[in-house]
Amino acid sequence: MASTNSRISDVYSFGSSSKPTLILVNDEGLTALDVRPSISQYISRLWKFRFFIRAEAIGKAFNAGRDTYLGKLWLVLEPLLQVSVYFLVFGMILKTDRGIDNYLGFLVIGVIFFGFVSKGISSGSLLMQQSSRLVSSFRFPRASIVVARALRSFYDNLVPALTAIVVAICLQSTIQFHWRYFLAIPLFLLLHLFVLGATFIVARSTAFIPDLKSLVNLLTRALFFTSGVFFSIERFDANPTVAHFVELNPIYKFLSMFRMLILYGQTPEISEWVYVSAWSFALLIVGFLYFWQAEERYAALR
Repeated sequence: MASTNSRISDVYSFGSSSKPTLILVNDEGLTALDVRPSISQYISRLWKFRFFIRAEAIGKAFNAGRDTYLGKLWLVLEPLLQVSVYFLVFGMILKTDRGIDNYLGFLVIGVIFFGFVSKGISSGSLLMQQSSRLVSSFRFPRASIVVARALRSFYDNLVPALTAIVVAICLQSTIQFHWRYFLAIPLFLLLHLFVLGATFIVARSTAFIPDLKSLVNLLTRALFFTSGVFFSIERFDANPTVAHFVELNPIYKFLSMFRMLILYGQTPEISEWVYVSAWSFALLIVGFLYFWQAEERYAALR
């Protein structure tokens, strides 16, 4: 009597006998390919690929301007040119600089650090399709692709972030160096954890519905106008509902804390650190789980 773990298959021999031969095939011990592992197994495998992730990120980092005359100088020039354009539009034409001391420094922090968020989120759009050959050729945790892209962005953002801080300090009427500048380092790390969580969500969503890329672009534009990049929250004193809505935006909170540390020499309150930390880790966990749930489906992308 055949066991329940066996399957019956018809195998046709093309030798001397023309009759089909009935063979019992035992499928015990066989495992399906591309089955989603448990979350603990997935994290363990992802950790084993940490050297690949780091090598992938470093190998592709600092490529801005590689085929241009100015080369890596564009890492500094591009964000500064963006700030110049926004200063012309919002500062000189729309006059959103009213009531803000050192508006140019205010804008430098806002534009450059918001750029880290927008570029990070946008980099997740169609990321899995762009890596489809790698995904279909090898078995590895696909989250390593997203982490490598986020780590690459982290490396790319180091020079613009340092540039923004130096320029903003130099634009102050009185330059006073203080220890609070160093608090920008953990805040910078928290910002990139926040971006990584968002990238996980965007990478999975656009992998199966490519049309969502347009929605992601629209979302980043909306965030630009609601995150205090070029205006101060004080302009909404007459409308506390709008002011409260903007204050709930975690990106606004990040920018506000960077400005407090760099421009005003103030230490953000503990509640603000807790707020951005909660957002960063919560979004990272939710994004990672959301991405992991579709792990077995990425191999079918073309």
